[in-house]
Amino acid sequence: MRLYEGMFIISDTIAGADWEGAVNHIQDLLKNRGAEILDTQKWDERKFAYKLKGHKRGTYLLIYFNAPEDSIIHMKRDLQLSDNVLRTLIVKTDKIREPKPVDTEKPEEKPVATESKDTSPAPVASE
Repeated sequence: MRLYEGMFIISDTIAGADWEGAVNHIQDLLKNRGAEILDTQKWDERKFAYKLKGHKRGTYLLIYFNAPEDSIIHMKRDLQLSDNVLRTLIVKTDKIREPKPVDTEKPEEKPVATESKDTSPAPVASE
């Protein structure tokens, strides 16, 4: 068994109507091939630069799971055949990355230097 990170783009119509059903569908596809789900994180809904399977928007889902190495190709094929999943990326990883907290505070503004404090003389060109 090996640790994998899977990023899935779910159709905006499916995600808006039945998010839990869409997540369970993807998890079931992974479990049917011997995966053990470790962590699931919902990301944002985004507008695409171009249409994916006729959709202009989609919701991103990140799943960490353990699975046998020989089952990944079959998982990818099952996910390609799913109407709910627009795009899939599965990669090997070493650890589960925690989501970064959203910083709500404004960063401190730093003054911009307008003068150079370098007082050394400019180099002189010699012939």
